[in-house]
Formats: sequence, structure tokens, C-alpha cells
Amino acid sequence: MVFRNLQLGAHRTGGQIDRPVFIVGMGRSGTTLLGRILAAHPSVGFLNEPKAMWHEVRGDEDIIGSYAPARPGRLYLDADDADDAVIRRAHALYSWYLRVSRSERVIDKYPELIFRHAFVRAVFPDARFLVATRSPRSVLSSVARWSASHGRDGANWWGADDQKWNILWDEAVLGKATNSDIAALDLGGQDDDFLRAAVEWAVTMREAVSISSDDPLATIVCHDELVRRPREVIGEVLRFCGLAASPRTEAYAEAIVTPQQVAGGGERSSPSMPDALSDAIDAAWLELNPVQ
Repeated sequence: MVFRNLQLGAHRTGGQIDRPVFIVGMGRSGTTLLGRILAAHPSVGFLNEPKAMWHEVRGDEDIIGSYAPARPGRLYLDADDADDAVIRRAHALYSWYLRVSRSERVIDKYPELIFRHAFVRAVFPDARFLVATRSPRSVLSSVARWSASHGRDGANWWGADDQKWNILWDEAVLGKATNSDIAALDLGGQDDDFLRAAVEWAVTMREAVSISSDDPLATIVCHDELVRRPREVIGEVLRFCGLAASPRTEAYAEAIVTPQQVAGGGERSSPSMPDALSDAIDAAWLELNPVQ
């Protein structure tokens, strides 16, 4: 039923989509918290990782192996992948969603779109990007706990038969000259969730550095700052997105921040990590959060 509705939506006549907002970054970096808060804004329709929708836009959009297991997806998509048919389907689906949700603006939380920045920009030229960041050890610990609780049954962090991990390693590590230092560590066969998460964090945050430096319509939203100053940070985010001020949304932000989030989410001690990987993580975090 879901896919049938998406197929029907993709073939409707699309209207003008006004400045859609994309929450990108690495999962477990506060992307869901940020999305939940912004969903409280009266103008917003919130999409929480609409992978099925993006799969309808492009049939090869399936990193985790849920929709097209016979055809592994791609991590990177660029502007050349946004042909007229893709753009038409994306606008039609977003227009359909705005109608059914009775909303004016779409906020789409899909962390992996950080690797498709140029593609999304080609589809929606006036899109805003909120690049979520969080202290790396908190993220790595959170991913490791999440993975351990979901096992290796195809529904875990790394996708069916490790599809997401394999694509990440092949495309983002081996396929990117800027990540040759990580490639040299030869961790492709690694099955430790913490170390895998460290690789994902490093390559993802290098993308974050590039996007936030080059795109004036992209901004960093640090989870650690959000939980320390929820009202102020959300007020800044609303202004950046061109959304009307909303005391209700700011109050909601303050209300749903928990003591655990403020404390950092319960980091665990880091297991042994190659020095080069630790250095890459520290360097990216420093670029994203320079010492004032």
C-alpha cells in the first residue's frame, strides 16, 4: 500500500517546492531529535528517513538492501544523476506530501543524503541543509550499542548482508582520494561495530566540512550545543531555514531535551583504534568545532 501510494504520488503534477530542508550527517548525531523539534513548527511537514520515497525517485537508491536487494544501491549521487524524470518525480512526491500533511514546508531527515549533496541541490536548487554533528565518541558508542541490540539479521546498522558497510568502504574510502589515509588501514574486512562506526564518522564528517565550507545554504547544527542551549539554537535554525519564529517550537525543544542527552549519551571507553583513524576523527571534529 505504501509503495502504491508513492507510485501514484510520483505521477501527479508537482507544484513549486519552497526551500525544502534536509537534515543530514551521521546517524546517532541528534538528527532525530532535531527533526522531532522542527516537526513541531506549524508550517512543517516532517519526513523521517523516507527511504522508500527516495527509492521511488531513483530505483538505485537503496543503500541498506531493503527495497532492491538484487541491485545494491549507491552511496554517492551527483548532479548528473538528477535527470528530468528524477526531478519531476521528486517534486511530484514532495507536492503530494505537502498536500496530505497540510504543510507549507518539507523537512526531510535522511542522514546519508550528505553523500548526495550535489544531487539534492540539482533536484531542489533552493534547498537548505542542516548538517548534524555530535562529539565522535558519543556517536561511535551509540552506533555500537544500536548494532549490538539488533544483531546481524539484516536489520542492523550495516544493512542486509553488510551491504551498507561494503558500499561505504568501496565508495567513500577506496573510491575517494581524500580518504586514502583511511583506505591504507585496510579495515574493509573489519566487523567491530565501534571501528566501523569510526570509519563512517570520519568519512561523513569530512563531507560535512566540505559542504559547510562551500555551500552558503548549509549550516552546522551541533547536537552538543543544541542540548545545552535548545531555545537559542532552534531559534537560529528557524531563521536559517526561513521559517517564522515559533516560541512553541523553541519551548518544545527545551522540554524534550533529557539529562542523558545533556550529559553526552553515555560514552563508553574507546577500544583500540589505529592512530591514523583517531587522528582523522580528531582533525575533522576540530574543523567542525574550532576552538574559540
